[in-house]
Formats: sequence, structure tokens, C-alpha cells
Amino acid sequence: MKRLLARMAALALGVASVLLLAPSGAQATGNGSLDVYQLEMSYNCNTKAFCGSDLGGFWAWAELDRNPVTGATSGELDGAGCAHGEFSGAVSVKAEITRWWVAPGSAGPTTLFTDEVDTSRFRGQVDVETLTANDTGVNLVPGHQTATSVFGFRPPPGVAIQIQIAYKPAH
Repeated sequence: MKRLLARMAALALGVASVLLLAPSGAQATGNGSLDVYQLEMSYNCNTKAFCGSDLGGFWAWAELDRNPVTGATSGELDGAGCAHGEFSGAVSVKAEITRWWVAPGSAGPTTLFTDEVDTSRFRGQVDVETLTANDTGVNLVPGHQTATSVFGFRPPPGVAIQIQIAYKPAH
């Protein structure tokens, strides 16, 4: 159970970590010269018997860019979370991904890893954290992923994870 909760938290942070800030608006939308991944994540855990005191959710959008000529990678993430257990309240998370890559990790052979700077805001408090070689727990494969595909079993009612990944190659 602790491992499962740790993986859920890693997923949320991973995607939050992705987990990503491109230097300009033009690059953030992909001008056609970059390979672009877009990730949308939704995580909810509202069953105390399963989640313990970690009730709440996390929702995020992330973009990963890769220059096919130089191999340089970057990205950004914008997310929000809320909790209704021991920790209670809402948090805003932004991540600047300075580098990302795919390698074997917690989500299998195509796990997303990042170097990033995360900025979170909670009740007027701002925290900045730098993560390196961060195993996000995200399987970077285009398509739809659910809690069942992420964890390998169907969670109880009130627990849901949805990850949607789209990929657009440079042209």
C-alpha cells in the first residue's frame, strides 16, 4: 500500500514535475520544427480505505519539446492539486523542464525522466525545488492510460487516474 501511494504521489509530482517551461510562447506551442509531446493528467483519490489520509486530486497539463536536429529537450507543466486529509487546501504547481529523456524506470522501458525546477504555491507560501534525474512514473507512449494500466489492477471506486499523451513529430 505504501509503495502504491508513493507511486501515485510520484505520478502526480512527476507529471507535476514533468514533468516542463519552454523559453517562449512560440516554442511552447511548437512551430513545426520541434517534436512535441502534450500530456494531460487527472488523478483523484477519494476512498479513505485505499488512500488513507492522502485524499484529494491533482490535475496537470505538460508539454515536452525536442529539437530533432540538436537533440535538445525542454518543457513545461502547469498543474493544480487539492487535499482533504491531514494536509488540506489547494496548491498551484509549475515546472520548468530543463531536460528530459526516456529510459527504463518505474513505468517500464519508456519511463519519462526529467531535470526540472518546480515552483509550488500554497496558502501564500512559495516553494522552489530542483529535481535531477527525476523518474516521473509516466510511461511516455502516445495514447490513453488509466489507473488500471498504470498500476496493473483496477482500483476501488473513488480512485481514478487518467493520462492522455499526444505526439506530433517535427515537419
